[in-house]
Amino acid sequence: MKTPRSGSILWAVFAFTAGCATTGPTIDGNTDVGSFNGAKVEITAEGGFAALSVVHRVEHDTRAFVYAQDRLCGTTCGAPLDSASGTLPATTTDSLFNIVLQNARRLPKDDYGITRNGADMMSYTIRLTSQGRVRTIHADDGTLPEPARQIVSAVRETISAVRGR
Repeated sequence: MKTPRSGSILWAVFAFTAGCATTGPTIDGNTDVGSFNGAKVEITAEGGFAALSVVHRVEHDTRAFVYAQDRLCGTTCGAPLDSASGTLPATTTDSLFNIVLQNARRLPKDDYGITRNGADMMSYTIRLTSQGRVRTIHADDGTLPEPARQIVSAVRETISAVRGR
């Protein structure tokens, strides 16, 4: 037999669970990813009609960057199709992280979902690290919000410019 009290307890548990479930930012419930101290940005784009995996990573403190493009075939692929690594000038690194952190603060949530029937789209994972805290953002070509597009574009363009491409 269902009593009014058990029904109210069930609703309280439901309300609590719903309140805890969120697609909001993962860094302490705050969209602010902090400062340049220990800041890193890594963007992984996977998929597309060519089934590629492209990684761009930049670390603020060491100014190191890594770029790698490969097929989506796991560890059996061998060497990447294209890769590069090196260091960025300090002013370039500071400028890049100004753009990255400014736009990261404009992203109200972490998971933007996927586009229906978007099989040939790239799926993005943007991992931002600052002061030991990590924020991970997921989206695809169709759902990637403008601030995230600006982060992706800035990182790609910065690494491409240093590579002379």
